[in-house]
Amino acid sequence: MANILIYGGSFDPIHNGHIKVAKKIKKALSIDKVVFELAKAPRWKTPNVDSFHRLNMLKIALEPYKDFDIDLYEFDSKEEVNYSYNTILYFKKKYPNDKLFFLIGYDQLNKLHDWYKADELSKLVQVVAYNRKTNEELNIDNIKKYNIKIINGPYYNVSSTRIRDFKSIDVNPNVLRYILDNRLYFAKEIQEYLSIDRYNHSVEVALLAKLIAHANKLNDFNAFKIGLLHDIGKEVDLNQSLEIMNKHFKEYVNYPKFSYHQFVGSYLAHKDFGVNKKEELEAIEYHATGKKDMSPLGMVIYASDKIEPTRGFDSRKLIEGMITDYYQGFVEVLKANKIYLLEHGKDIYNQLTLDCMNQYLK
Repeated sequence: MANILIYGGSFDPIHNGHIKVAKKIKKALSIDKVVFELAKAPRWKTPNVDSFHRLNMLKIALEPYKDFDIDLYEFDSKEEVNYSYNTILYFKKKYPNDKLFFLIGYDQLNKLHDWYKADELSKLVQVVAYNRKTNEELNIDNIKKYNIKIINGPYYNVSSTRIRDFKSIDVNPNVLRYILDNRLYFAKEIQEYLSIDRYNHSVEVALLAKLIAHANKLNDFNAFKIGLLHDIGKEVDLNQSLEIMNKHFKEYVNYPKFSYHQFVGSYLAHKDFGVNKKEELEAIEYHATGKKDMSPLGMVIYASDKIEPTRGFDSRKLIEGMITDYYQGFVEVLKANKIYLLEHGKDIYNQLTLDCMNQYLK
């Protein structure tokens, strides 16, 4: 007889917290197999993306785990509502000789008494809830009535909501790439500011900045976020850009027009995406020109913008330099960019760029 854990949810998207909880319960209850059941049309919430994408992300996230499976009973169902009771009946038929465990969230534990045929469900399966050691108040009556088994474990500061709201990217790297490639959640909002080519460039900058930051023990989420946002002012028309410049960045209005987008991008990142930290805003604000006294994040974004791998030249050595030591790597990128700008007759004589090069290229 095998122990089988049924892990249902909307997985919108699946994140590393889901995986950690599954692994924790698997070990605690000697589970032989964890079966993820995707809620195609959950009653308690409306998913943000369709079940096709959620299933694809689930497959990607579970691929490394041989004891984690996906069942498509609810996904393939034609019913308007899939009750957990019916799903458990299905599993009882599928695994007649095995012991079934059914994982629910604490929010559902507290209202389990409102579920369809909750009494019958609790007699068919061992209901399990994961205690995240937070201050959530539990419905003790439900725990007793439905014989719910509580598994204690750490609190993981990640949720599907935080990922959708661009406050976390704590997902499998291939799931993150899927979100970006398919313009899901926060990526959809950002892409609306950019052409496809500019968006694709921003994705590469974000992923490279994340890699460099992680290798240098910097905040890789901040690097990714600012990398993805760095060019959102790039395609704002000149009249609107001038209006923003005159109102918020008057001291730079006489700078070359190519530089406007970095200031406009900083303004939009603050206004539309809630970026408030000075270091993050400045990393956008000076990513094209550079400036003196750049922050570590500013150096990472400046360099990533210049050397991301789709730029059309062999940047592998410069990328490796940034991964090894972001400061020395930045200096090498700045040297290479100075040569490029001079060879192509581009501006290096605005005061911001001069100050940057004079400080770091002594």
